[in-house]
Amino acid sequence: MTIQKTMEEFDRKTPAGTVGYFRNCLKSGNVEDALGCFDSQGIYIDRSGKEMKGLPQIEIAMKSLCMLRPSIVGAAAHVSIIGDLAMWLDKWTMTGKTPDGDPIEMNGHTSCILKRNDAGLWLWLVDNPFGAAILED
Repeated sequence: MTIQKTMEEFDRKTPAGTVGYFRNCLKSGNVEDALGCFDSQGIYIDRSGKEMKGLPQIEIAMKSLCMLRPSIVGAAAHVSIIGDLAMWLDKWTMTGKTPDGDPIEMNGHTSCILKRNDAGLWLWLVDNPFGAAILED
């Protein structure tokens, strides 16, 4: 039996806790809380390299992801923190189901920038879940 963590069990005052919280929001299909993981000036970069700037555009991506209710497992991350900014790098594997019930599996290399807000919570400033793969044709 799998036991999911409640939202309160993630320490969003650490980059690792924030990433875990975000992935849990996606898995539970919680668009509002997933969107709440982004800075108001945030950017989400999709697989094609398209930048979705600002919360209204990012919400479109979060709705698509939350529909899949994906389980995302990351490998050991590399985190560099400078003041209120952090660079998060990791490899991940995602499994889920399309709205039609077809299985989906993806993997990638995350390259993200997080920003600590005034409350001490880490938020995505730049979320690039596909890393350098966006440079490929």
